[in-house]
Amino acid sequence: MFMARHERSGSARAASRRKALDRKAPDRKAPDRKAQHQSTLERRYDFHFGEAIRATLQGSHDKAAGHSGQALLISRELYAETADPARHKPELAAALCAHARYGGGAWQAIAMLAESAGHYAALAEADPAAYEVPRIDVLTRIALASDAAGSTLDAISLLREVVGMYLKASAADQEERDLGLARARFHLGGCLLKTGMDEDGLAETEAGLELAADVLDRLRIRFAVAGWLAEAPRYLQLAAPDWAAAAVRSMTMHAEAGRWQQAATAARAAVGVSGGLAGLGGDALRDAHEKISARAEAVLARAGAAQPDDEGLRSET
Repeated sequence: MFMARHERSGSARAASRRKALDRKAPDRKAPDRKAQHQSTLERRYDFHFGEAIRATLQGSHDKAAGHSGQALLISRELYAETADPARHKPELAAALCAHARYGGGAWQAIAMLAESAGHYAALAEADPAAYEVPRIDVLTRIALASDAAGSTLDAISLLREVVGMYLKASAADQEERDLGLARARFHLGGCLLKTGMDEDGLAETEAGLELAADVLDRLRIRFAVAGWLAEAPRYLQLAAPDWAAAAVRSMTMHAEAGRWQQAATAARAAVGVSGGLAGLGGDALRDAHEKISARAEAVLARAGAAQPDDEGLRSET
């Protein structure tokens, strides 16, 4: 808080000097106050954006929406008030993408994502290694919004393009790029299954699961380590719900077809990823992990019982 200091003096010269200083003070302090205000906004943005992600992972929809909305408002303020808008373009692009899921219906979500994609496109043109992957990530989200709006075939077409983009994308972090590709394949598999293309849908899901497992190996992360997801990079945390859902889908489909060894592999992934999510907290995540674990235990037991027969069949051929 600025506090004025009053001095007693009968000197006209002192009074004149004080008035001159008072006139100059706003000019000298204004840049500092503006910098402090921007710094405060940046800290508030980081807090709300981080809390929105945490609440999303924990399944607290209303809490996540509140923090996400605040992060978006702050990012717009930063972008509008700075003399160099490009400096805060990454925050605005990220906030738009994150809040699209909470901003209203599917078409409103697509509009927000399109705005985010525009900002990321400009950023990627200047620095493709840093921003090409986030730009493609937004396109994956647009495809999901299209699917939610009933345009599943359009979503499939866009996701196929997205897969090709990831394969060609330059990236400062190869693991982030590959996990983005895995997520796109998870969602492409889900959309294909919705249209009755079960074989193709399962193939895309399996490709995503294999790639995600490879990323985990490269990061030297193990499911068996307690709290593994809490210590993982943010992009891996954000991918975890889609990863767990894809693993459960694969486990279920293989089990229904009697492919027990493939079902067991997917079961282990489902338990590991859902366990990581449960470790982040929240009753919903813990309940989901318990249900997945119970189903996986039955699959693993059946796979173990089937193993001798499988080996016998291989030895006879």
